[in-house]
Amino acid sequence: MKKNVLIIYNPKAGKNGAAHMLPYVVESLRKRDCRCVAQPVLSGYGAEEILADEDGRFETVVCRGGDGTLNHTINGLMSMEEKPRLIYLPTGSTNDFAASLGLSRDIETACSNIDGHPFYYDIGKFNDSYFNYVAAFGAFTKVSYSTPQELKNQLGHAAYIIEGLRHLPIGQHHTATIISEDRVFHGDFIYASVSNSTSIGGVSLPVKDEVSMNDGLFEVMLIKAPKSVMELQSIITSMLTQNFDNQYISYFKTRNVQFSFTSPTPWTLDGEFGGDVTEAKISVIDKAIGILK
Repeated sequence: MKKNVLIIYNPKAGKNGAAHMLPYVVESLRKRDCRCVAQPVLSGYGAEEILADEDGRFETVVCRGGDGTLNHTINGLMSMEEKPRLIYLPTGSTNDFAASLGLSRDIETACSNIDGHPFYYDIGKFNDSYFNYVAAFGAFTKVSYSTPQELKNQLGHAAYIIEGLRHLPIGQHHTATIISEDRVFHGDFIYASVSNSTSIGGVSLPVKDEVSMNDGLFEVMLIKAPKSVMELQSIITSMLTQNFDNQYISYFKTRNVQFSFTSPTPWTLDGEFGGDVTEAKISVIDKAIGILK
């Protein structure tokens, strides 16, 4: 019996690799008795709209693009009552989610999993939106969605470092009250992340051995705003020595966390702009999506 597969691809991701390699994706799936329909992500008609129009017609969805394309695909899947299985074929310059799950970039290898058993992993909910692996604000979080696509394609990870240096929030901070299930924080912060990943921005996290993609918990990291060059150096030293239990950095696991700000604060969700908010309610949805890997 033929399997119905919807391929969502981003023509701009990875030096146009998503579009260039599409025939190989279709060929690999057709060899496995799949009936394929391919839909490109277009301006004004993204993954969410594609999935809404195609709801119920496909057992499997293939996402071919970067982590941003995957974010939109997940938001579309989460709105569906019967969620298709997912295959992710990463093409972007930085693929944190694929690295965390150990997904193959090889098309033949990835498509060979079409008859396998899905791995169900946790999804994060951010107010009324969803994210795969990270919601964050502050230092470096503007980097992914502000970096020109051409620069990402040309320089890969180096593009994030270049843009990161341009966006360091020197002298800036975000005043927030942060409440989790058993902790309360209040103060000025230069960075915070709620993540389900072993890497962010292409950089492996030193706590990656503690990360599980389906334990119902996300990892929270908070970094207080330094008041002097000496405090900034202490924060850098703490990061380099992987010391996350000090007066500047807090690291813990939680199922739910809420951020309240004194002014609208920009967030990034999986490298995509998540909006300017004064209230951010984040929770974990256990084993919400089944991915073939």
